Amino acid sequence: MTTSRTRLAAAAGATALPLLALVIARLAWNGELPPVVASHWSGTRPDRFSDTATYFWIALTVCAAATVIAGVVAIRGRTDAALWLPATVLVGWTVATTWIVGVAATIDAGSPEAATLGWWIGIPLLGIPWAVATYAVLPRRSQSTPHDPAPTLPVPLGPGERAAWTGYVHGRWAGVLALAMALATVASALMGALWLAVLFLVLAVLGGAFTSVTVQVDRAGLSLSSWNIRWRRIPLDSVDEARVTEIVPLEWGGWGYRFTPRGTAVVIRAGEGIVVTRRDGRPFAVTVDDAAQGAALLNSLVVPRPG
Repeated sequence: MTTSRTRLAAAAGATALPLLALVIARLAWNGELPPVVASHWSGTRPDRFSDTATYFWIALTVCAAATVIAGVVAIRGRTDAALWLPATVLVGWTVATTWIVGVAATIDAGSPEAATLGWWIGIPLLGIPWAVATYAVLPRRSQSTPHDPAPTLPVPLGPGERAAWTGYVHGRWAGVLALAMALATVASALMGALWLAVLFLVLAVLGGAFTSVTVQVDRAGLSLSSWNIRWRRIPLDSVDEARVTEIVPLEWGGWGYRFTPRGTAVVIRAGEGIVVTRRDGRPFAVTVDDAAQGAALLNSLVVPRPG
């Protein structure tokens, strides 16, 4: 087994530890489990309570699902394992220890209403450094480079010639989100919740920015803009090559502006897009219509590096 596979297997196995701890705690407390436990906290005092058995089965289901997902990711050797496995670790640990802490605090206080969180609060929070450590040790591999040659213009540009290409991509769901957030902004303002209205307004603006994105290629490089406002540029002198590929949102961490172990991406919808490999090795991807034309021009504009 290679080092990469060993790291994947170890991280997937670590995801099962919260599930194991949950089961062991349930068995250890079998004779003294209270019927109701504190399940939600306001500061150090409980403000919500749950049936102990129901709460346990919900936590068990979530932890088991996290373990199964981690196992599948490790077995398939997914290139985005460094994105999935820290998430499964964090979810499993948080859910399992929240149940354990709730039961422990309830038993210690004698009743769920009298439970105090105290130093117990630090236990669920340990999931954060654990997830960070998992991310740090996992291998992060880029997707294999396509075997097709990088596209170029059929007729090379002359020394004094200028050329530019503009492509567009429209995000239907981003538009729906922007509209929903705009309506929520108005509703919150009418109800007097101004801070909530500001939050929804920010989300509406962000959603609107991804409703229609313009991608432009010229001698300045590759740039992205919304509402004629440029908000991202990849300078031409930092580009190694550009390729066209089918972009699957989940392989890049979802929709929107994504930062993943695989690279940075602006994913508006599934489908064809341009993947730019920069000279420092970092990829940048963007979904856009007629991606082949944009990639061909970008490759034709790139100045060859000295041999």
